[in-house]
Parts: sequence; structure tokens; C-alpha cells
Amino acid sequence: MMSDKTLGRALGCLCVGILSAVLVAPSSAQGARGKAELKTADGAMTIDYGRPSLKGRDMLSKLEDGSFWRMGMNQATVLTDPVDLMFGTTKVPKGSYSLWLKKEGEKFLLVFNSQTGQWGTQHDPAKDVYSVAMTSEPLSAPVEMFTIDLKEAPGGGELSLSWGATKLSSGFTFGQ
Repeated sequence: MMSDKTLGRALGCLCVGILSAVLVAPSSAQGARGKAELKTADGAMTIDYGRPSLKGRDMLSKLEDGSFWRMGMNQATVLTDPVDLMFGTTKVPKGSYSLWLKKEGEKFLLVFNSQTGQWGTQHDPAKDVYSVAMTSEPLSAPVEMFTIDLKEAPGGGELSLSWGATKLSSGFTFGQ
């Protein structure tokens, strides 16, 4: 039979262990989120997204023609921009949009959807408001964890997605 002192120590260790797990779990779960950011004259343009790993898969090639992908994992990927953006001739007004990737044949489109805050599997095509073509290029070294980048360019920037052996990108300018 355990003494009161031994039982007290065991319960104390158990409480510390449970408390540690509760406090550490949220930060570990957040580790699967990524954030791309680009400074503009009117504030920061950001993209918040989940960062899945390939784990030996080739996910972009598995995307079926005409289907949409949430560009990440868990919650839908969200772009927040404080300025109007021009992707070629497509004007995307400042605001927040969920972002989706649509495969059309061998090409990919970046789709802007007016709904935000939804789970990444809840795409409503009726709320798609803009779409722009993305350029595909092979990467010299594979990228295991899905990555979105925003890079500065003269008068605007470039939004790119890298995963596996593929990089998809689309340039934009800051609208007038």
C-alpha cells in the first residue's frame, strides 16, 4: 500500500504532466500554420494557411481536372490585402478572400472566394469572385512542407506556392 506522501507525489506529477500537455498542445497545433506577408504603403498583405507535408505523395498531380484544393490544410487559406491588386487585367479589390487552387487540364488557377472563416473542405463555388492563371515551373529541390510566399517586385509582388517538385506563381501590381 502507498503512503500518503508517495500518493501525493504521484498525484502532483500527474497534475504537472497534464498541465504541461494542455499548455504545449495549442502551440504545437499552431506549428502547422504558416503566414506569408508583404509590406505595402497601406499596411501588410498577409496569407494565413495550413502547412501539410507530402509524406511521399505527389498531391498536385493527384488533383483532378476541374476540382478545387484549399491550398493548405484545416481552415481555408485566407488572403487579407489592404490595397487593390492587379493580376494582369484582373482587379482584386482590397479585402479578405479565401484562396483555392483549381486545376484545368494541365494548368492551375488561383481562385479568390468571398467567403472566409470556413473549414478548408467547404468551398462554395457560387462565392468565387476572381480567378487568375498561375505559371508552373519545376523546382531544383523538392519542398516537403507546403509553402506560400509573397515576394516584393517593382510596383507589386509575386504570390507563389511551392510543394513537391512544383512551384506555381502569379505576379501582381498594386492597383490604382
